[in-house]
Amino acid sequence: MDAGQVWAYRERPRSSDCPFERVEYLEPAQKGNKYLIRFLDRDGREAWVSGGRLIVLWDDRGAWLDRERRWDAVVSVSAHAYETPQYDAVSSLLSEEFIDGVELGFSQNELCTVLISDLSAVCARLDMNPDELRQEPLAFTEEDGLFVGPWSLAVKIARRVAELNGEAVMQQVIEEEQRIELESVHGWTYTVGREREEHWVPPERLKDLHAKQLMAVNIVREWCGKEVIERLDELEALREEVRRLGLLVERAIAELRQCGQTTIAATMESDLGVPVSRLVLRRRKKK
Repeated sequence: MDAGQVWAYRERPRSSDCPFERVEYLEPAQKGNKYLIRFLDRDGREAWVSGGRLIVLWDDRGAWLDRERRWDAVVSVSAHAYETPQYDAVSSLLSEEFIDGVELGFSQNELCTVLISDLSAVCARLDMNPDELRQEPLAFTEEDGLFVGPWSLAVKIARRVAELNGEAVMQQVIEEEQRIELESVHGWTYTVGREREEHWVPPERLKDLHAKQLMAVNIVREWCGKEVIERLDELEALREEVRRLGLLVERAIAELRQCGQTTIAATMESDLGVPVSRLVLRRRKKK
């Protein structure tokens, strides 16, 4: 910043409703982020202001305002989703566990937009056409290559992630359901501070939160598709049958050993291929 430059000043930097004022930059303060300016349209009044209020050089304000209008437009159709069950569902799917390079805007000026630093790479991983994403209403690309899309596009990408990672996503759904079920009975215990002091939240106080979380889980489940759900249900049923047969074999082996038939018992245990104790352990863990 050079003395004599004319800047666009805004009293409330993050408010697009606040107009720009034309000011002349004079000098910086010796300490801190303060600058002396002169208001060119206020009879030359001078004031010390924070650097954040000097938005852009006056001659560059047009491009800045265009960019701000694009952001305002995309946020205006996206922010409504914040803290809804669908937001929680999308957020869980756009995590690094399933897809890299895709984020949800969190700050007020980006709320619930979808941000992609390398659109071509993400689309290649998802087998999506980048041109179709660019054509999404209100979507745009920043000068640095950051692709910005509305909430509707975040949902579309999340659903695609669920389709491609169905079994892994459903496993996460099952674990989330088990956690909610456990907390609905025993409550939630968490620790805070350096002393790791424990705090307990009773189940009745978690009722509304659990209801919202279950709605999010059901949305994700639906996006995974019927085929994935049926396949996992069949796999779980098969596992239960294996566990049941393992317990039967374990009883038979124990009775044979009590009758002195240790050789036969050892052979049966070896033929089973998996130690019976492991089968029983898995069953108990699920409980």
